Amino acid sequence: MTAIDMADLESLIRLRKHSVDEKQKQLGEIYAEVEAIEARKKELTDRLSNERKALDGDLALETREYFGRFQGVVQANIDKLNEELAQLEGRLRAAQEEVRVAFAEQKRVEIVDERRKEEQAQALKDKESQELDEIGIESFRRKE
Repeated sequence: MTAIDMADLESLIRLRKHSVDEKQKQLGEIYAEVEAIEARKKELTDRLSNERKALDGDLALETREYFGRFQGVVQANIDKLNEELAQLEGRLRAAQEEVRVAFAEQKRVEIVDERRKEEQAQALKDKESQELDEIGIESFRRKE
């Protein structure tokens, strides 16, 4: 194995790591979107709950009408957020798969690199051993 091959492999490893990092960043952005939508949903449901509690003490018909409309608007907003979450779920699964694939590719290249380095180290060790054997044989011959 030449030094150029090893350098090419190192470049490929860096490229794969960068790819994994970018895909993880995209996945993180999707998770942030999901969290933001979940927070908006919680805010709306909390507000609806608080308004419902406040209404419990008020028996006026007009107040109950306004609450009914308010509840309809809030529920429509929650439904819209649920739709957005459903759409994000597909993007989330796709992004998770992309990260998994990119990470697997990175690991494959790292394993090949590790094996090549081990082979190179073994070849060097074998060569050194052979040279030492030759030196020993030559020393033995000289003594004879």
